[in-house]
Amino acid sequence: MTDSDYPEEILQSLEDYNIDIRDFLPGHGGGAKLLLDFNKIKGVEQIEGIILKGREIPNGIVADVVIKEGTKLEEPVHLCFGVSKETGIQEIFPRIIAEDNTEVKVQAHCSFPKANGLIHKMFGHFYIGKNCNFNYSETHYHGENSGALVAPVGYMYVGENSVFENNFNLTKGTPGKVKIMLDIYAMENSVIRSNIRAFGKNIKDSVRIRDAIYLEGKNARSVLKMKAAARDGGEVLMYGITEGNAPNCNGHVECSEIVLGKGSICRARPFIRATDPMSSVSHEASLGRFPQKWLDEIMAKGLNEEEATEILIEAMLREE
Repeated sequence: MTDSDYPEEILQSLEDYNIDIRDFLPGHGGGAKLLLDFNKIKGVEQIEGIILKGREIPNGIVADVVIKEGTKLEEPVHLCFGVSKETGIQEIFPRIIAEDNTEVKVQAHCSFPKANGLIHKMFGHFYIGKNCNFNYSETHYHGENSGALVAPVGYMYVGENSVFENNFNLTKGTPGKVKIMLDIYAMENSVIRSNIRAFGKNIKDSVRIRDAIYLEGKNARSVLKMKAAARDGGEVLMYGITEGNAPNCNGHVECSEIVLGKGSICRARPFIRATDPMSSVSHEASLGRFPQKWLDEIMAKGLNEEEATEILIEAMLREE
């Protein structure tokens, strides 16, 4: 595959997230890679220790990623699911398995730069074995016209003594209509860290994200952080769920949202439940505008309120 074989506009938005475009192109750097344009596989790069296969279907792909037992990877696995046209219905079925005693980072990017009536659906299944360290980061770009409807559904099973970190970012471009549902099941002694960030920028943007963590094993622990902003009529709903269903498990949900401009709506719904008397689950939530003191401090450097607000939003939504 040459660089020109893959539509440049699909990868261009990676730069907005400070990610090197070349990392996704076969032949550049290390790591396994798979690139998709609607339902056409445009590039695959295999490496030792991973099975990476894709099967084209009429509207998308069935993708299998298997990290073999004992494999420890320094370079991330790069997945790009993009659509270079304006309309259509894309369906993605990723199945990711990390066998026991593996260490891997997956960097996924979903990009629809020309979306104007485009629908993207994802049905993902993740199985993380025992004693694993698994990091999954996903960035999204839906163009500048609020013309996408994006509806991913993901199920993650995290085995005993494993660490699973999930990062989702939808902060660049305009979201359009977004409905996301994630279920994460944590087994004994596992650690879950899930970080969700989204930004609704105008009246056409409606973002609804439900992230649920079920602490099913003894001593399982989790932290779920959801951060969002809505401006100029945008709408964001963050629904964070954690259940403590085993002895000595501990979970926390944190929601932070900022509302800017007339007609904008931010909603946070942290939901916690404990079914085991020895479990501990907590939550906190904050909504509103930035403290005036913060704005004043930045405006004292010569910026107007809008510019100061942009800086604060960028800082809040930045990866930790």
